[in-house]
Amino acid sequence: MSITRSMRGIRAGLAVLALAIAGPLAAQNGDDTPIVEIEKIEATAAKHLTDGGNWHRAASLFRRAAELRPAGDETAVEDLLRAGRLSFYQGHERQAVRDFESAGVRALDRGDVIVAANAFADAAWVAESNGQPAEANELLRRAQMLANSPLLGDHARDMLKTRWEVTGIQP
Repeated sequence: MSITRSMRGIRAGLAVLALAIAGPLAAQNGDDTPIVEIEKIEATAAKHLTDGGNWHRAASLFRRAAELRPAGDETAVEDLLRAGRLSFYQGHERQAVRDFESAGVRALDRGDVIVAANAFADAAWVAESNGQPAEANELLRRAQMLANSPLLGDHARDMLKTRWEVTGIQP
């Protein structure tokens, strides 16, 4: 076999390997939206925050980016937390509760008990301040259940418990 033919074989093998790697990286989120496109949505959301203070549009874009990100993606949780804060500061408390709760669910799906508990505590506080005591108590119960997880050390558990003591929500 000639060296030229061997090199072609190696190049062909590398091309197949490159496609095998690039495919999952380009569409990690299950619906074939490339991560680059999702990052553009997030950049547009951030631009709305700095260029004109269009918080409503920014929250919607962060929410959309989170929907497009794959399960287990940490940035999806961050996007939902941003959307929740923006919704709350705009006076859209019910949407903020949904965003925080969704962030908690996504964080829990990826095994991040602390972020999940904090997100549920945020949702509980917003629900309580919006006159939704039953929903607030359910969300707080979820946060408390996570705080009792054997995955947490005493310091993390104490910090979480302090969160709902400060909010004034009674379990």
